Amino acid sequence: MKSAFLFILFISILPCFGQGNDPTFALTKGDQIEDLMIRYNELGEFNGSILIVEGGEPIYENTLGFADFETKEPLDGEMPFYLASLAKQFTAMGIMMLVEEKKISYEDKIGRFFPLIPQVYKGISVHELLTHTSGVKDYFKIMPVKQGLRNIDVYEALVKVEKLNFTPGTKYEYSNSGYVLLAMIIQIASGQLYEEFMDVRIFDPLNMEHSYVLTERTNQINYVKGYTAKIKLYNYNLFTYGDGGIFSTASDLLKWHNALEGNSLISSKSLLEAYTPVELSNGQKRRYGYGWEIGNNLYGKLVFHTGGLAGYRTYIERQLGSTNVIIILTNTSNEHILEIRNKLVKILDERPFQMPED
Repeated sequence: MKSAFLFILFISILPCFGQGNDPTFALTKGDQIEDLMIRYNELGEFNGSILIVEGGEPIYENTLGFADFETKEPLDGEMPFYLASLAKQFTAMGIMMLVEEKKISYEDKIGRFFPLIPQVYKGISVHELLTHTSGVKDYFKIMPVKQGLRNIDVYEALVKVEKLNFTPGTKYEYSNSGYVLLAMIIQIASGQLYEEFMDVRIFDPLNMEHSYVLTERTNQINYVKGYTAKIKLYNYNLFTYGDGGIFSTASDLLKWHNALEGNSLISSKSLLEAYTPVELSNGQKRRYGYGWEIGNNLYGKLVFHTGGLAGYRTYIERQLGSTNVIIILTNTSNEHILEIRNKLVKILDERPFQMPED
């Protein structure tokens, strides 16, 4: 009789231990992200580093896959990835710092810094370079992009171009050339090489130990190699900077985010300008500020940027209203990076999402 009672008692309390009834068995958001990223990795659709912050606190950080597919060297969270166009936010920061120091202004025309540049360029403002409204042709479209390419090579190609794509301030058209010129302006106005400025003014103060600008001097640092989707090595070796040129890690980018949140590099007023959509001469606005694309979600404004070159695909999103952060760095020409981002947002927002299928 006693054993029968114990059996009935066991059966009666058994449902309490089911996943649907006991919240201790519910998957955390970090668990859900882990399951999602492992699945993408198993399908060969994610090889890289990821870091997710919710409410100001990291809830998931991991690296999955290989840094070198030939040697099967596994990824390490301290190995830097090429950021590609995520570097533009650092170049924009350099300009904003110099503006706060009154060494330059957004209204300055670039003829001030390049007195020998053709007349067609001289009326372009620093603001127009920052917001891709300058009309300067993208160097990827006007010259061979070959190994060892330098900023001076880009400049020399640009001065041979007789026309801009449009009158400055009238249109928005993404231009890597504009950010190459901005990097050169940083050097002229600060008296430092671009890589020195980034080290002394940003990377070192923020303790971004694994971040640097690629030069002939730093080219031997052990970084993550870039590959095609079919795992063919790209052997990246460009020495252009301003539009790209920076290597970093997910954890270093979190330090960068924290510095922006805390206004430790420039004032909140200057950052507000960086996060303001540019207004064209006809009154229309485009959702790009100073090195950041601009959007909105349920909690308010968010700023983000994508990057992609030579097998590297990168993404950073800072949700200003919720202090959530998404950082994704990959090295195998990832075509799913925005799909992954969208699923991560659903997890953070506690909305249903679908796991990727074979």
